[in-house]
Amino acid sequence: MKIAFWSEGKQAETTYHTALIACASALMFPVRGAVVSGGYSGKDLERNFPAGRKRSVLARNAGILAAAEEQEYFVSGGLDCLLGKKRQELTEQVIMENMRPVVKGRLYCLPGSRRREQDWWQEDPLFTGLKQVIDAVEQCFDVVFVDCGSREDDIAKSILEEADVCVLNMTQEEERIGDYFRNPPKWRGKTFFLIGNYFSDGLYTRRNLERLYRVDESLLGAVPYNPQMQAAGRMGRTNRRLKEYIGKNTHGKNVEFEQELARTARLILKLAGVIA
Repeated sequence: MKIAFWSEGKQAETTYHTALIACASALMFPVRGAVVSGGYSGKDLERNFPAGRKRSVLARNAGILAAAEEQEYFVSGGLDCLLGKKRQELTEQVIMENMRPVVKGRLYCLPGSRRREQDWWQEDPLFTGLKQVIDAVEQCFDVVFVDCGSREDDIAKSILEEADVCVLNMTQEEERIGDYFRNPPKWRGKTFFLIGNYFSDGLYTRRNLERLYRVDESLLGAVPYNPQMQAAGRMGRTNRRLKEYIGKNTHGKNVEFEQELARTARLILKLAGVIA
């Protein structure tokens, strides 16, 4: 099952919201998931999660053993390693060896390439295998969350076209917000509308949008603005910080944040058929 997140503009902070929904899903439900970047450089996505333990390890890549000292993972590991594999070599064991754990036993992140990103990266013969890698990762988990950011390259378009659910991330006060509801993008999968950095006292509240544009309440979610949570994400502590909210007796504005986030994660997973 593949759930892709995308926005037309960078100001919607799609990567942050992808990480947030993925972590919340892993903490709330008995699902095994992975979060990956829809581009070859996933550093923006990875910084939301804790770094791997630094240690000396041995890794096998194309039959060659290499050693790395004091690194989170191999430079030849993660996506770089998987891109060098043939389809039949992308076994569950190989994939799991190149994933970074985020929530123990529940959520993993695929480290992106360490090559410098170029405007023409999607035309590089090596990275045409990105879709093949994501498809292989999908076979190993109940659900894969793909961060497409605001990308408009062919690979991102392909991922969005084939995803089971496409989460359209938007800002609350965006002038074109009505256009999204009247004429949503034409994707094969189902579309879920997500309002990020949400304020309950804003002009376009979730209830107002449901009524104004006749959007089914099961297709519209919101993630309240939470500067502490965003700061935690920038420091790689998204999962740790969320543990303080999910299932805890929160107070004040934190109550709204937990309730809306939990509701949104539940609706997205349900729409994808991951949970009943």
